[in-house]
Amino acid sequence: MGNTVGRLAEISVARRRVLTPANDDYPARLLRLASPPRALHLDGAWNHDGPIVAIVGARKPTDDGLDFAAWLAADLVRANAAIVSGLAVGIDAAAHRGALRAGGRSGAVLGTGLDRCYPKEHASLQEELRGSLGLMSELTPSASGRRGTFAARNRIVAALADVVVVVQGREDSGSLQPAEEAARIGVPVAAVPWDPREPLSEAPNALLKDGVATLVRGAGDVLALAGLATPLAGAPSSVSRPGRAVDPATLREVEARAFAALRSRAQSLDQVAERAGLPASAAGAALSTLELFGLARREPGGLFRRSGGG
Repeated sequence: MGNTVGRLAEISVARRRVLTPANDDYPARLLRLASPPRALHLDGAWNHDGPIVAIVGARKPTDDGLDFAAWLAADLVRANAAIVSGLAVGIDAAAHRGALRAGGRSGAVLGTGLDRCYPKEHASLQEELRGSLGLMSELTPSASGRRGTFAARNRIVAALADVVVVVQGREDSGSLQPAEEAARIGVPVAAVPWDPREPLSEAPNALLKDGVATLVRGAGDVLALAGLATPLAGAPSSVSRPGRAVDPATLREVEARAFAALRSRAQSLDQVAERAGLPASAAGAALSTLELFGLARREPGGLFRRSGGG
């Protein structure tokens, strides 16, 4: 067993490479960053002929959040996408595992050096990713992680992706960092809407309300943002949440009030909020949920109209 581990370690070190912006095979996407990594340490193939999607979110998500991240990653890799994230606990790990279990490719950008693993319980997952798309870090192999290095790796996650998807997070969530960087460099941002009473809805719902992100219901929506209008079979464009119906009669109070305020003609968020007697933030989150259920449609200019259910 010891000899096998030793041989694997030798193979891993032998296939590593260090790239700088002066190298022809340095990832051109990273040059969009205000501060591209001066030295990029790679372990693994890091080549993919399809879209690359970053899936990020809370470290302590709900069970629904974990399920959605894994489900979305699995459907995306079935449509020839690869998944990147930061190997953190929670949404990151769920997305990595969802991709790998579906037979797809996933890679991680580390906040430590390649010889380190954080968190330690992800050692086996890190090895799986090493043999998949690969591992990447701007730190020297033996470097430990600290708060600043984990924040810095988020910009690399954003720059590698064709789309960044935020699943869950509080208003101060670190998942906003790759979303904000993506928006700055022109990478599309997508977000999953949740019940506004759920604290982990704060980050994605805020991105939707502010117009930074596009609502995502499934792999088809993500692929469309990546410029692929027709996803492959097995990549549905929408999903219903467990236990929730799209019949307007079954909506929760806030959603029902927002739905009742909608008209066939487009209205602004403020107009819907006033008609519904809701704060704009609550109305915006409710409208995002109604979009998920196919009951509302977002129009250019931040306008909304009814799209179903009478």
